[in-house]
Amino acid sequence: MGMKIKRIFGFTLLEVMIVIAIIGIIAAMAVPSYQDMIERNRLKQAVEGLKSDLQFARTEAIKRSQNVVVSRSPGNAGGWCYGLNVNSNCTCTTAGSCSIKTISGSDFSSAVNMDAATGNNSTFDSRRGTIGADSVTFSTSHYAARVVFSNVGRVRVCTPTVSGKTGISGYPNCS
Repeated sequence: MGMKIKRIFGFTLLEVMIVIAIIGIIAAMAVPSYQDMIERNRLKQAVEGLKSDLQFARTEAIKRSQNVVVSRSPGNAGGWCYGLNVNSNCTCTTAGSCSIKTISGSDFSSAVNMDAATGNNSTFDSRRGTIGADSVTFSTSHYAARVVFSNVGRVRVCTPTVSGKTGISGYPNCS
């Protein structure tokens, strides 16, 4: 009877190191696109949040039969805010100043900025839900999006032309 040779199956150290190197290369290529996706999503969240809150303010004005004022305080690095108040401006930086709702930019990300607008207070009329036409532009280091509201109270999101910034896909160009 001869000796049986027992074969051992497994991986060599060299094979394991090659697999780890390949995984590292793939991960290094994926990180930048993942960071861009996070930046776009944070901007989109802030833009859609304001759009939704403007629509809410309009319905509240009609429901309460009282004007609702949207007060904005622009800023960079999450240092912006806006608030909804009945019949008068409010200071969103002061706790309790806005009777309906207060939103802080720090809730979204320090990477999202709210650019200064022509006016920082807009009032929804209690009879028709109308508001003075205006817009608010949000931006990050690479992207920009704008919330536009018209005289009739329509609220929409569009992509502005901002030097050095790209729009978010899925939104039309601002006209």
